[in-house]
Amino acid sequence: MTAHFAPSVTIDSHWKGFPPELAGCSLDAAILQDKRLLNGDFLMPVALLKESAIEQNIRSMQAFAKAAGVELCPHGKTSMSPELFARQLGAGAWGMTAATAHHVRLYRQWGVRRILLANQLVAPADISLVLDLLIADDFEFFCLVDSPEGVERLAEAVRHKGLDRPLNLLLEIGASQGRTGVRSIEGSLALGRRIAHEAGVLALRGVEIFEGIYASSGRGPAAAEAMLDEMAGIARRLLHEGLFAPGEIILTGGGSALFDLCARQLAAVDLDGHATVVLRSGCYVTHDHGTYAAALEAIRARQSETFTAELRPVAALEVWAVVQSLPEPGFAVVSLGKRDVGFDTDLPRPIWHFRPDMGMPRPVGDQLRVTKLYDQHACLEGTHGLMVGDLVGFGISHPCSTFDRWRAIPVVDDHYRMVDIVTTVF
Repeated sequence: MTAHFAPSVTIDSHWKGFPPELAGCSLDAAILQDKRLLNGDFLMPVALLKESAIEQNIRSMQAFAKAAGVELCPHGKTSMSPELFARQLGAGAWGMTAATAHHVRLYRQWGVRRILLANQLVAPADISLVLDLLIADDFEFFCLVDSPEGVERLAEAVRHKGLDRPLNLLLEIGASQGRTGVRSIEGSLALGRRIAHEAGVLALRGVEIFEGIYASSGRGPAAAEAMLDEMAGIARRLLHEGLFAPGEIILTGGGSALFDLCARQLAAVDLDGHATVVLRSGCYVTHDHGTYAAALEAIRARQSETFTAELRPVAALEVWAVVQSLPEPGFAVVSLGKRDVGFDTDLPRPIWHFRPDMGMPRPVGDQLRVTKLYDQHACLEGTHGLMVGDLVGFGISHPCSTFDRWRAIPVVDDHYRMVDIVTTVF
């Protein structure tokens, strides 16, 4: 399965961080100009993606999925980048996961042929948009449902629109005080019967969970495993009652923190040979220096080396800024703020220090830390010997909330020379 996107990228003068003289240049022409971060060519601040890390992360996660016997349907909300989608699909991803009806529209514009909407269609305009897309083009689509009211709305809309094939549904199972999803086994079975009653209009094609609600809980892995066990039991009972539509039965879960549990447990579920396990992890494409770096260490601690052998992600996304002021001893202010970098889970982490006489950036270690983030400034404390004009490279936590601050991001090689560009649409 492949995706397409605009074959020619023209650099927009509205894109922050890019060298001003590249405005209006095609990507090929821009690359020939040999722009390098370490030569002072980029405006500050600037977000960068490392080519070698992106490649390693995509190949690594795809290899893990293959070894575990599952499919990978990355959540596109992480990057919302057609260029990165194309690379993920080109490496063998089963499809792409969307979060909203708007995402579904964009994915179709980008040529994605299999879309799993990990959300419910309830608003009339959302339902109408997706059904119109399905009527216009024969692509594969799945969405979630957790209530009789949701089933009624979808069935009525499909009949009204005259869609010539059933709308594929995944029964969503939730947890108390969590997000959406049916809260009981009996409720799940009753909903499965209600969907089956609409055969020809709706098709029950599988079961979905989001175990990631437990990622930050002290009982996270145990609670997620219990949720997966319940999911497997419900799927078996739905199969026993003949409530699934013909075809593969999709069992899907797997955020970016506890996906190993989904891969391990769901791959062992026997649904008479019809089960297809689909992981929806998305943040692996760039990994990070915070939330998911810690999650990976936890995965390695609870799984065997054999199981995790293919998991070799490295942080690909960095945001660079210049030291603007050293107003007090051990205190620096750099040109990076809330408008440039995510801070919803952790503050950015200084990882590199550079000035021209160093040749290449040097690791900071634990000598610097961000203490406060303003709209356009970050305050650093430490004794690393910074000077006004030095560059500091920052690692981030939870890449989703950094991607959405940049309309385009240069891709650089290991010497910080621009070799590509990815665009985003949020």
